[in-house]
Amino acid sequence: MNLYGSKHVFRALAWGMVSMGILMGAIFPLVAVQMGISASLALSPAFVGTTLAAGLIVGGLNFGLASKIVRPRLRNLTGRMRQVRRAMDRATYSGDWSECDPAVCQLSEQAEDELGDVADSYNALLQALHSAHRVEERIQSFNNTLSSQLDLHDLCDQALTLLMDHADADGGAIILEKQGEWTIPTSKGLIHPEALLTSSALQAAHERAQVRRFDLPEGVKVDAVLAHFTPSDVLLLPIKHHGILLGWVMLATSRPFGEETTRLLPLMIQGLGLALNNALLHDDLQRVAALDPLTGLYNRRFGMKRLDEELARIQRSNTPLSLIIIDLDHFKRLNDTYGHLAGDKVLVRAANVIRDMLRKGDVVMRYGGEEFMAILPGSDRDDAQEVADRIRFAISQCRIDLAEHSLSVTASLGVACTSNDQLAEAEPLMRLADSRLYAAKSGGRDRVVAEGAGQALAS
Repeated sequence: MNLYGSKHVFRALAWGMVSMGILMGAIFPLVAVQMGISASLALSPAFVGTTLAAGLIVGGLNFGLASKIVRPRLRNLTGRMRQVRRAMDRATYSGDWSECDPAVCQLSEQAEDELGDVADSYNALLQALHSAHRVEERIQSFNNTLSSQLDLHDLCDQALTLLMDHADADGGAIILEKQGEWTIPTSKGLIHPEALLTSSALQAAHERAQVRRFDLPEGVKVDAVLAHFTPSDVLLLPIKHHGILLGWVMLATSRPFGEETTRLLPLMIQGLGLALNNALLHDDLQRVAALDPLTGLYNRRFGMKRLDEELARIQRSNTPLSLIIIDLDHFKRLNDTYGHLAGDKVLVRAANVIRDMLRKGDVVMRYGGEEFMAILPGSDRDDAQEVADRIRFAISQCRIDLAEHSLSVTASLGVACTSNDQLAEAEPLMRLADSRLYAAKSGGRDRVVAEGAGQALAS
């Protein structure tokens, strides 16, 4: 019987100990002869039988003692392992992993030999499984939180908050590439985060999209509760989707990041890459759906939605809002004379002029065929009339060069204001602006009407 290769350890141990006892019992008579006992006595059947029986008994006692000491500990170990396996089977479907906590399932083996090593290895394995599950839970929770978010700004803000919490960072930023330009949609705790965009470390990182540690550019500090300080550890982590670099996450802290943090963050950012790609696609679709394909301005559907939003906002803040409706004069005649391609060039040029004349917070849409509407939150009638005059003048000064002709156009504009005209709803406000536009056309075109319903104010 191959004792070393046996699949039954205690059975092999029993055979070994009993065999060893019998062997010792068989050898003992010969040893007794060497020790001076007469051969007739030492080799007598009774003496030999007695020594064999004694060897068999000693072997059995040794096996019993070993089983008494070792077997209960091994059974305890295997019992705990089966307990953990059953708990993991239940937790896989129930989601309750409390029974798999190392504090509940670990072994308290005090032995300093191989049994102690086995117990320590079991406890270490249990702790590793628990840690792996915690990492998996954190990544899953992070991904689940982000997967339901399609708004790009909200996604970046939420992702950065979660990543800073997980990393215990003092400051951070998300840097994205949109339409060929690097932007920072969100940052937290940083002073002058825009300096990151010109950082030599970021420029170098673009060439090799790998996790990097670097020094913050001069001027970028963390805004702490009690003081501003330059972090001692800064991580730059690439955000990728299918191998394509979408952007970077920058995290800064006053103390070195732990090993667990630096290992966990890249795994979490894999999920951010997928969520960010979906948000970018959604943002592009939203932008395309909101824009007029010819002029690049908001289309009427989205522009009217913005008008409703702005009206609701100014009611809460008790501030004025003005509308300007712009209509290109004699546009049909121009189309009929020079063709639709020429008409399209005129519309695009007019759209660019109107956009350039407005402030950053203003909204402009293509209202109809050759009509545009500008929404000016916070502007009263005087402000809006001044803007309308600038638009009218700028359009009249434009020259549109065709193959054989150089065209110029004029525009008529109607202005209405919530505060001056005592209107707070979209439809009556638009009707008033439209009636003043009609008055501008009736009064000779190339002019602005900003009050009354039929009085033309020459510019």
